[in-house]
Amino acid sequence: MTFLSSLFAPKSLAVIGASRRGGTLGKMFLDALVGMNYKGTIYPINPKADQLNGIKCYPEIACIPEIPDLAIILLPKEKVYSSVEAIVQKKIKNIVVVSAGFKELDEAGKKRENDLVNLVRKNGIRMIGPNSMGLFNTIPELSLNATFSPTAPIPGHIGFISQSGALGVAVLELSQKRGLGFSVFTSTGNKADIGDVECLRFLSEDENTKVVILYQESIDNPVSLRNICRELIPRKPVLTLKAGRTAEGLKAVSSHTGVLASDDKVTDAFLQQCGIIRCDTLQELLDSATVLSSQPLPTGNKVAIVTNAGGPGILISDALKKNGLMPAALSNRTLSGLAEILPEEAALNNPIDMIASATHETYKAVCSILVRDPEVHSMIVIVVNPPVNTTPRRIISEMKSLIDHSAKPFIFIVMAAESADRGLDVFKKANVPVFSFPESTVQALGNMVRYVQIRSRFEHLSEEIKESVINPAPIVGRKRQVPIEQILAMLRNYRLKVCEFAPVPQLDQALDFHKKVGKIALKIANEEIIHKSDKGLVKLNLSSPKEIEDAFEEIKLKVKPLLQESNKPFMLAQEMVTDGIEFVLGAKRDPLFGLVIMFGIGGVFIELFEDVTFGVAPIDIPTIEQMVNNLKSRKILEGFRNYAPVNKKVLMNTILRFSNLVMEHPEIVEIDLNPVIWSFDKEHPIIVDSRCTIISKE
Repeated sequence: MTFLSSLFAPKSLAVIGASRRGGTLGKMFLDALVGMNYKGTIYPINPKADQLNGIKCYPEIACIPEIPDLAIILLPKEKVYSSVEAIVQKKIKNIVVVSAGFKELDEAGKKRENDLVNLVRKNGIRMIGPNSMGLFNTIPELSLNATFSPTAPIPGHIGFISQSGALGVAVLELSQKRGLGFSVFTSTGNKADIGDVECLRFLSEDENTKVVILYQESIDNPVSLRNICRELIPRKPVLTLKAGRTAEGLKAVSSHTGVLASDDKVTDAFLQQCGIIRCDTLQELLDSATVLSSQPLPTGNKVAIVTNAGGPGILISDALKKNGLMPAALSNRTLSGLAEILPEEAALNNPIDMIASATHETYKAVCSILVRDPEVHSMIVIVVNPPVNTTPRRIISEMKSLIDHSAKPFIFIVMAAESADRGLDVFKKANVPVFSFPESTVQALGNMVRYVQIRSRFEHLSEEIKESVINPAPIVGRKRQVPIEQILAMLRNYRLKVCEFAPVPQLDQALDFHKKVGKIALKIANEEIIHKSDKGLVKLNLSSPKEIEDAFEEIKLKVKPLLQESNKPFMLAQEMVTDGIEFVLGAKRDPLFGLVIMFGIGGVFIELFEDVTFGVAPIDIPTIEQMVNNLKSRKILEGFRNYAPVNKKVLMNTILRFSNLVMEHPEIVEIDLNPVIWSFDKEHPIIVDSRCTIISKE
């Protein structure tokens, strides 16, 4: 096991601040430990008590007869530091600080937390918190519940990492009704020392954990997170509910835990690269965890829908495509088998509507035929409270043996009133997920298929990502714009195609360039002027000497008030690129993630449509393919009306070379290539315009 085994599976622990007074954290923690029947040794610390909950109490940490694996601190914030000093003297190596009032509070709290972190790291102690709810581990030989949750966890196979203690409590409450069981839980709080990465490393090796879910308000240590996901996700799915999608949400995150939050689109792209499935709601998170922890993985995205009522089956069909699924096309053999056992009024084509007369025997017979069809990868079984002599309880009881021996997942939708006949207890014993609504069912199954696809992609990933690659040492200096002709020359060095260009400070040079290449564009090239076209400083489709002369003089006249007196207008002439698809390529240095690459539909409509995707460097071809496929307008690339299909291999290699350029030039702060035009008569995209900001040492 990992170096954190003694923290997450302690054989003994001290509760510093244990209490007999009802309603206090000290009392709640002690009650939880005793109530879960913790198999280890408990050492309550309270100078005013001889025993608590029938357990011998100690006045201070130094009096404990052994060195416990873990110490839990429940004291007021002002007493935490001195308590940790006593822990140092006792040589305890793991602590959980439940106490609040640190970085999340104010500047004084931030200093308090920094002092605490320095103390634990100086002495080789690992710390969860502060501002933590605690942790639990339901493995039978331990049965640890060291939290202040009023709800005891149900043992199961889901590992849960939550940055919010209160949300952890809420999830435990919600999980009771659906019978959702957990293996390990930890509330990371302010993540001052131990964060998601360390917890994931433990869960990756925990044999009792099959699925991992997270609630995240911030992402810490992105390089290490990507690397641990490369190890973990081929074996176990990871899902997250990442808060802070809106500006208001980001502000609330910062005020809650005092952490740096990043743009949500970049965060979304980063989580995709990690292979973490991001859920939009708490319900989706728990629904997806339910199916992933209880059913075999499907081998594909084709679904058979079995129902005794037409309406719910139609709703399922509508929801499939949105979630990356499709109805299975049933074989002739399957259809013949169904026709033999179903009444004439039944609908045999998927969804299979057995009509209201279907009994528990009918359900089993139909599903037995469907599950043998190789075109069927998973089963959704709908039970609307039947008017005939059967019940959901009888249906699941009848089908239990079939489901137990199936390598394909079964998910039930029971649309019936709460009653004993609904049979939820039988579904739980059979470890079969049961939902009430079609849409949420399909969403959960869709995430199962997404995980299968992610796992397949991760089988071909390269070696681990190096910290220095993503976050090179920042260059100190002043920001400045790079002249466009220098940018174009640099792009050529990386085998990125740029249109023919020439500096033309004088009109006659522009005319000579026109004689050489034909139709041209004229634009101002002074680096301090960024949005050239908005200011009328770009003239296109110039095909005669008169048009070129008029455009040259107009640009000189318009740019004069925009330049300092010491700066002269600098003109650039470019060969006109014929019509085609316009892209944008960009990069920026994000304070959290490092270098971020952007790709999308460009030109003058980039701000209007905002059809762009992101990748966190280093990016590889599978990541670039994912970026391209994430575009809303990706069908244009495949050929759409007047648009010819593009060579995706060439496109992806162009993006990769651009990414390599920016990675190898840490002085680049931000760069935009817009537009990058793929003309209908060209075999590659051509960069037409660009701007670049660097940090200069000068």
